[in-house]
Amino acid sequence: MSAADPPPLYREWGCGYASLAYFGGLLTLGFLADVAIGGALAHLLGWIVAAVVVLGLDLLVIHATRDNKTLDVTADEIRIGDEAIARTDIVAVAEGLDPAVPVLGWRSGMPRKRPGVLVRTRDDRRVVVPTRRPEQVLRVLDPDASNAHDTSDAESEVEIRPAGLEDVPLLAEIDERADTLFRIAGYDLPAVEMDDGTAAAEVFVAGRPPIAFARLDVVDGLAHLTEIAVLPGSMRRGLGGRLLERACDWAREQGYSAITLTTYADVPWNGPMYARRGWLEVDEPTPGLARIRDAEVANGLDAVGRRIVMRRALA
Repeated sequence: MSAADPPPLYREWGCGYASLAYFGGLLTLGFLADVAIGGALAHLLGWIVAAVVVLGLDLLVIHATRDNKTLDVTADEIRIGDEAIARTDIVAVAEGLDPAVPVLGWRSGMPRKRPGVLVRTRDDRRVVVPTRRPEQVLRVLDPDASNAHDTSDAESEVEIRPAGLEDVPLLAEIDERADTLFRIAGYDLPAVEMDDGTAAAEVFVAGRPPIAFARLDVVDGLAHLTEIAVLPGSMRRGLGGRLLERACDWAREQGYSAITLTTYADVPWNGPMYARRGWLEVDEPTPGLARIRDAEVANGLDAVGRRIVMRRALA
């Protein structure tokens, strides 16, 4: 980057100087031990040479790593070393890892114990961007992030409320854009038309205008969570969890003994997430739930992954 270039929107250095302090500390301890046994003066030249060689080589490695492995996100591109992706080519981003796709700037593969962000481009190419702070990269890359991650609009301050008539036309767009997370993770969801939600038993939304929603129906005498969706730029803020608990509270207030849903069994933010919140898989669905599953099969949802019915008892 030349001096005339604007500063990056986000920079993450390829490495820090911790190793320099580590080796310097080891050399210092070694020298002090040598002093304690009376050999410091005789070995002083050797200690100086060792310090210059060890610290000099480490400094060269650090500078090379910082030159070639530093992540820069600018208004025009996302870059690590000589590899870059133009921002105009990016169609979707989501936190995650996929060992089957290439890693930006790391031909040897994903750095050990490093989280990442999955990027999908216009030509349907997927790339992992290694980063220690995926939420920061998402904040810069996501077109919705400038508003969704404003600290003045913290997750605890976003209003969860029943949907109004003015919210109804926005729900289909939220639903469609929420599917981005599936597409970027490699799950090619079929197009399933969503109704306008006016026939639902209840719809809760987050924010004004809404950035997330949860739709509830009644199936076989129990509350049923038909759908929960969050705009990509507003994910990872706890909104989905708050909407889920609000749905359970509503079902409890209406006198239902349990709430059900259908979901993907193995998608991390589907079945496993619900299981952590007290939902259990249903082996024998009731007739209404069985009809829902039949419709999902007919719409091609099961071609993406194994789908299950889950139930949560309401105390």
